[in-house]
Amino acid sequence: MKNIIIVDMQKGFINKNNKHLVNKINNYLNESKFNNIFYTKFYNNDNSPFFNILKWNGMISLEDLEFVVKINPMCEILEKNTYGLNMEQINFLKELNINEVEICGTDTDACVLTIAYQLFDNNIKPIILSDLCASSSKDKNIHYNALQIMRRSFGNDCIK
Repeated sequence: MKNIIIVDMQKGFINKNNKHLVNKINNYLNESKFNNIFYTKFYNNDNSPFFNILKWNGMISLEDLEFVVKINPMCEILEKNTYGLNMEQINFLKELNINEVEICGTDTDACVLTIAYQLFDNNIKPIILSDLCASSSKDKNIHYNALQIMRRSFGNDCIK
């Protein structure tokens, strides 16, 4: 069974450091067959730790929330207002008997990393598609640093 989670590929998160992912992810989805395709959709609101703790009011406008990659009509959208998934979403994946998931999207050092840890902690193997992940950070090394952390945490075979 082949599964994928496309993380936060929304207009408000895309900049010059990660815009190359749009075509790469679209091409990968066109070239590959999946049993399950999931997209995470981040939104900020007054229940979000981004709003409450960081006092950040980004990702509120409808334009920012728009997906920049093609949405497969047979997909599931996993809405979130945190870095990661909630337990209901993790349990949903487990109910589908998913034991391995490819992950791509943005940001490698934040949401991709968090979701990978959550999957691992729930006995679902994360497979990080390193060429299909990036960070919007100005620090160009942060993507590679996050990949190193995941390689150490999940093993070499979890980074493709």
